[in-house]
Amino acid sequence: MKLNRAELTPKQRLIFPLDVPDWKSAEPLVHKLKDQVGFFKVGLELFTAEGPRAVRKLTDITQGRIGLFLDLKLHDIPATVGRAAAAAERLGADLLTVHASGGPAMIEAARKAAGRTKILAVTVLTSLDPSGLTELKDEYRRPGALVLRLARQAAEAGGDGFVCSGHESAALRSEFGPDQLIIVPGIRPAWSLVEGDDQQRVVTPRKAIAAGADLLVVGRPIRDAADPAQAAVRVVQEIDFATPIAPLEI
Repeated sequence: MKLNRAELTPKQRLIFPLDVPDWKSAEPLVHKLKDQVGFFKVGLELFTAEGPRAVRKLTDITQGRIGLFLDLKLHDIPATVGRAAAAAERLGADLLTVHASGGPAMIEAARKAAGRTKILAVTVLTSLDPSGLTELKDEYRRPGALVLRLARQAAEAGGDGFVCSGHESAALRSEFGPDQLIIVPGIRPAWSLVEGDDQQRVVTPRKAIAAGADLLVVGRPIRDAADPAQAAVRVVQEIDFATPIAPLEI
């Protein structure tokens, strides 16, 4: 899938994560949502259970019409991460995550090996709030400060973009302009907010797009809905009403 940020439709901005334990659980969701979303995300849970088999089955169903986001958050020595990135490209991944904290050499190795696959640096997990950063130096105990530091490091190493919360996307867009892809997880439509959510730094689709996000990861509000396809349509409608910062092709 060619990712042209200037031509993304509201539907193409929506990523649905297949955060389920096996392919048997994933397949019905793929069939229900393949006409409603722009990307499917395969993360650690499904990939650990099924491996590349799940990716191949997914692409057999979508026939390349939907983007593939391989969210493995790689963090290892540069040589290992580079080989993994090359393998991800062979699997057909459009997007691949690495941990920004892995350092510039690791990110550079991933970028050099990934070919057409875009390398996204995960900054600070959306499940973390300031209380989870208490061991860091004072200036980095605020998530925003740490996100910006890690993002600068990743961009200098050649990364294609970032994964961050909606609370930091405006600052990153201001810092990097149109040159970096910004993906925001922890998205909660206003109609889906619930108590006890383990995502600490959440925003609505409209706020995330307005703050400069390019792509949004929306999982539980869609997966847990009585009608997942209709829930996805509602999220796309929220995205459509947002006013994004004008993007350029990368």
